[in-house]
Amino acid sequence: MSRKYVIQPGDTFDTVARKQYGDDQKAPLIQQANPGAPVPLIAGQSLVIPADPDAQATATGNAAASSPNEVSVSIEGERFRFWSEVSITRTLDAVSTAQFDAPFTPDDPSFRERFRPFSFNDVDINIGGTRLFTGTMVAPVPVLTPQARTVSVACYARPGVMGDCTAPASAYPLQWDESTLATIASKCASFFGLGVQFDADTGPTFLRVMAQPSERMLPFLAGLSAPRGLVMSDTPDGKVLFRKALESGAPVANLTEGASPLQDVSPRFQPQEYFSHVTGIGPTVIGLPGQPYTVKNAQLGDVVRPYTFSSPDTPDASVQQSTETKAGRMFANAVAYEVTLSTWRDPAGNLWEPNTLVTLLAEGAMIFSRSTFLVRSVTLTKTPKSETAVLTLILPGALSGKIPETLPWA
Repeated sequence: MSRKYVIQPGDTFDTVARKQYGDDQKAPLIQQANPGAPVPLIAGQSLVIPADPDAQATATGNAAASSPNEVSVSIEGERFRFWSEVSITRTLDAVSTAQFDAPFTPDDPSFRERFRPFSFNDVDINIGGTRLFTGTMVAPVPVLTPQARTVSVACYARPGVMGDCTAPASAYPLQWDESTLATIASKCASFFGLGVQFDADTGPTFLRVMAQPSERMLPFLAGLSAPRGLVMSDTPDGKVLFRKALESGAPVANLTEGASPLQDVSPRFQPQEYFSHVTGIGPTVIGLPGQPYTVKNAQLGDVVRPYTFSSPDTPDASVQQSTETKAGRMFANAVAYEVTLSTWRDPAGNLWEPNTLVTLLAEGAMIFSRSTFLVRSVTLTKTPKSETAVLTLILPGALSGKIPETLPWA
């Protein structure tokens, strides 16, 4: 996490980096975290010292637990025991989120400080002694009723700040030539003291990439990684994670309508996100128009619903890949099922995880034959009386550019 440093006489960004990180080569981290700081530095003023991305990668963050599903919530490193409900949502292609509710006692100074608006306090959540979420408190909202005073706290994983913020002013112009995705991502994450983890090949180098001053860092990186079939999320210890979505393999569970632990199935269809033809157009090169590539949705028959997009910053040879990726993700956005389960764990005893496979047979939800699905997200919710898991299921291969051969209702 970041911290404050009071400038001493004679300090420079180099000397401060040496004191705080043991490495004056990390001075740009401090300079970029303090846009507008005067040079030379003025003694007595304060600097924000961002977390060291390299040091963060070694943090384990596990805690003792008395049972496999015991939930431990810590705020600024101090365990908070007074929550009444907590939920964690981990997603294959988005930043994890968490929420918890608690009684609020405004006459307690520690409560006032802990839930101060715009404090962006650190929040860590362990289940069964193992770190599952490392994040930031975003919105502590008091709820006042005639019956009670409570606070509802929304959090996102540490990389969530990259969805809110641009790069610091001192970083512009922000441009890379002949650079890999790993190089670009590491630079963008370093602005916020974050580490990066790649669990898949980064693909070829980019010819030229430029981030505009108005571009927020997370969607900027997502736009670079998606055409390469990569998804972005976060690790339990708060790093930015790039990986491939699972396309095939052994399912972790076979779920059936009317059989435990399945409680209900809710289809989520988005017909306005469903197209007959998806066409990508490559970039213009020396005045010549970019070459198009089209993927036909064979599942739509004779209906005409075209969608065309620009495939920027890629040579024509990559337009096919980016178009196939866009067409596959169309199915991920248009067809999903939310299933509620009465247990946090699969038949093997593991917590439900995104990027795993399950099969589902539920004729009442128009899944007429047992079908395999990819777990896109998992929400674990705990109250004093219950534990439930909600899985969001999508068609396997959809996040990797694969058009399904059959649909669950076929």
